[in-house]
Amino acid sequence: MKKIVFSGILSLYAICSYARDWQLRVKYDISIVFDDKTHRFDGTQTTVLYNQSPDTLTELFFHLYYNAFQPGSMMDIRSRTIADPDRRVGDRISKLKENETGFHQIKTLSIDGAPVEYRILETIMHVPSVRIHPGDSAVIHLTYHSQVPVQIRRTGRYNAEGVAYSMAQWYPKLCNYDHLGWHPNPYIGREFYGIFGDWNVKINLPAKYVVAATGELMNAEQIGHGYTSTPIKHRPNDRLTWHFRAENVHDFVWAADPEYVHRTFQIEDGPLLRFFYKTRTANVPVWEQLPEYMNRFFKLMEKYVGKYPYPVYSFIQGGDGGMEYPMATLILGSGELKGMVGLCVHEAAHCWFYGILGFNESLHHYMDEGFTTYVENLIMSELFPPTNELEALNPHVPALNRYISLAREGSFEPKSIHADHFHTNRNYTIAAYYMGSLLLAQLEGMIGRDKVIEGLRLFYDQYKFRHPGPDELRRCLEKVSGVKLHWYFHQWIHSTKTLKLAIKEVKPSEDGKAVILIENYGKAVMPVEIYVEADREYAYFIPLDLMYQIGDRPGFITASPWPWVKPVYELKTDIPFEDVRRVVLDKYIRLARVEFKNQVWPFTK
Repeated sequence: MKKIVFSGILSLYAICSYARDWQLRVKYDISIVFDDKTHRFDGTQTTVLYNQSPDTLTELFFHLYYNAFQPGSMMDIRSRTIADPDRRVGDRISKLKENETGFHQIKTLSIDGAPVEYRILETIMHVPSVRIHPGDSAVIHLTYHSQVPVQIRRTGRYNAEGVAYSMAQWYPKLCNYDHLGWHPNPYIGREFYGIFGDWNVKINLPAKYVVAATGELMNAEQIGHGYTSTPIKHRPNDRLTWHFRAENVHDFVWAADPEYVHRTFQIEDGPLLRFFYKTRTANVPVWEQLPEYMNRFFKLMEKYVGKYPYPVYSFIQGGDGGMEYPMATLILGSGELKGMVGLCVHEAAHCWFYGILGFNESLHHYMDEGFTTYVENLIMSELFPPTNELEALNPHVPALNRYISLAREGSFEPKSIHADHFHTNRNYTIAAYYMGSLLLAQLEGMIGRDKVIEGLRLFYDQYKFRHPGPDELRRCLEKVSGVKLHWYFHQWIHSTKTLKLAIKEVKPSEDGKAVILIENYGKAVMPVEIYVEADREYAYFIPLDLMYQIGDRPGFITASPWPWVKPVYELKTDIPFEDVRRVVLDKYIRLARVEFKNQVWPFTK
C-alpha cells in the first residue's frame, strides 16, 4: 500500500467531508470496449481507494450487480417468492437464456501491482486479505469481461421502448465503508450507497450510437452527435471512444442508442440540461415541453433545498420507469405531460438527496425517497396547481392517505427496517416514499413550512457530499425552530405506533369561556392544532411537553404544553362559549392520524 499525503481537495475531504468527520474517497479510471453484436464488453479499471478513515482496512468488497440477472439468483428468488412481486421483474429472471443473462467475469485483480485473492458471492466480490492503513491509498487494478442482460430492472438492453442500452450498475463498484463498517449489500432490487470520488470513463463502441452519461464529455470535437454545434460525419464502420469525466459523484451511468435525439437547454446561472429520446417510442410533444418545466424545477429546487452544484444534468429515455443517478436520470419516454413532468421532477430531485447528500439508501431509504417525494409534492403543486382546495393548502394529503390505508390494516413496518428486508414491496413503498415524506410534512404542523424549508436548506448546505443520516437532519431542524424533536424522529422512524386524536367535549367554564377537551386514545403522541370559529377564527397550537417550545408559533395562540402521559388535554380559551360556532381539530390534516371521529364540534350523528 502507498502512503499518501493529502493535498488540495483531498485534504479538505480528509478533515471535514463526512457528517461524522470522515469518509473514504475513490478515483475510478475505466476503459471498456463494447461489442454490440454479443452485448458484451471488456473492461480495464483502476480504482484508487483513499483511506481517510481512522481504521486499518483489512478487507474490501465490490458490487457485481450484473450477476443478479441470472436464473436462481437472490434477486430472482426474492422476486418470485415475495407476497407482492414487482410486476417489472416477476419471474422474468428465471426465464432468461444464457445469452440473455448478465454477468461480470473477473479476469485479473491486483492491488498496488500484486495479485490478490478474492471470492465472488453472487453480486458481491470479497477481497479478504488487504491492509490499508489510515492515510494510505491503494491502487486496485481490475480486468473483466461482462455481458449486458436483457433489461429486467434499471439496467440492460433493448427494453420495451426499444432503447439499445441502459447502462446502470455496469462495472465492479467498491462498496462503502463508514462509521458502521462495510456495507456489502447483495443486490436483490433495492437501491444504492456509494463512495464519493472522481470518474474518468472511456467507452469504445460503434460510431452510430449516441451516448448519454453522467458527467461532461471531454472529447466532443471528435464525437459530434449533438455535443458540438457543427455536425461531425462518421463512416459506417467507424468506432468512437467517448471520454466522460465526473467529479465528486458516487456512481456513473450511461445509455446508448443510434436513434437518440439530443437536445439541450441552458439554465441561466445553472446547469446545461441535456435531453435524449427516441422519436419512434417517445411522446415527442411532451419532450419538447420538458425543458421549460425543468428550468422552473431547478429554480424551485434551489429555493426549497439548495443550488445544484454540477455543470450538467441529463434526462435520458431509458425505458424502465424512472431511476436516478448522479447528474442524470433514466426515465420512460412515453406518457402525458403532467405525468412525465412529475416523473422528471421526482427523479431529478433525487440528485439533491441520493446524489449530493449521498444517503445510505439501504438504511435510510425513507430519507431519499421520502424527502424527494416531499419536495416533489411542493413543486408539482406550483407547476400544476391542484383543483382540490385541501390539497392546495396541503399538497401532502395523498401521501397521508397512502399511509392511512396501510396503517389501518396493522401490517406496516417501521421505517428503520433495512430496505431489503421489508415483508412486502407495498410496505417498503409506503414506508420509503409516503411515510418518509410525512416525516417532513408533519413537521409543517409543528414548526411551520417555512422552518421546515429553512432546516432542509441548512441540512443540505452543511452536509452535502457527506453521507448524513436522520440525526443530522434533526439537529438542523432543532436549530432553526428552537424546539426539541428527538422524540418525534424516534417515534416516527422506529415504531409503528399510530395517532388517534379526537375532540372529547366543548363546554363553558365557570366564567362562561369555552373549554375544549382533546383526547389522545392512540399510542403515538403529537402536538395539536385547534381552530375555533366564533366572531373570527382563532388558531391554537398545543405543543407537546417534549418539544420544550419557547415562544409562540407564528399565526397561532400557543397554549401550555400537553404532558404526553395525559390522555386528555384541557384547552382553556378566552372566547365566550356562546359565541363558539365550530371547533376543528387539525383543520389542514397535517397530522398522520388513522381515525377521524369527532374531529369537528358540534358532533354530527
